Amino acid sequence: MQEFKDWKEFINRILIDSAQFKNPTSDITNATEIETFKSTDKNSLTEIRVGYFTEENKLIYLHIFNPTVPGYNKYVYGEYFYQYHFSEPPDYGDPALEFNERNRNGIISILEKGLIGKEVQFVKNNKILKSKLFIAEPDSNFSYSYDFIKRGFWNKIFGQKIDKMDGIEKREIELNKIFSGIKNVLQQSTVVKKK
Repeated sequence: MQEFKDWKEFINRILIDSAQFKNPTSDITNATEIETFKSTDKNSLTEIRVGYFTEENKLIYLHIFNPTVPGYNKYVYGEYFYQYHFSEPPDYGDPALEFNERNRNGIISILEKGLIGKEVQFVKNNKILKSKLFIAEPDSNFSYSYDFIKRGFWNKIFGQKIDKMDGIEKREIELNKIFSGIKNVLQQSTVVKKK
């Protein structure tokens, strides 16, 4: 049975062998190599961006982006993994994940499950002014709110609420429509290992 040598080989094999993502483009920023995987579905704008500390063989982040959900994009931007992210219970520690079985299983779970939750957008003249993001599994009423128009602090507090303005259209986007996960990811990684 072939073992993966590092995070990059592991993630590339899963994403590319799934036939859901193309070979990535690569860029280096400071000590981080960033790979961007675009969907093979011509109608999809979803991409997965993965950051590696290549010299240390550690995974710093795995972000799923799509321009149709700017609230979710803001939520994940700047988020990264900690050393004990997949420990029970999860904890912090140093930034980035070591390449070990517990962490590989955690990444497989993320890729298999896909995105969960929804983004509710408040739109006027086809422009998203605000979005509310509902992703907390234990409490489905908890949300993160993002304003996309420039308003001063006092206007935000005392001005008219965006969702109450005239001509506002409300859109709901289920996040699993953006990324529903990779089918048979466990079989994918097992098949790859056995080659």
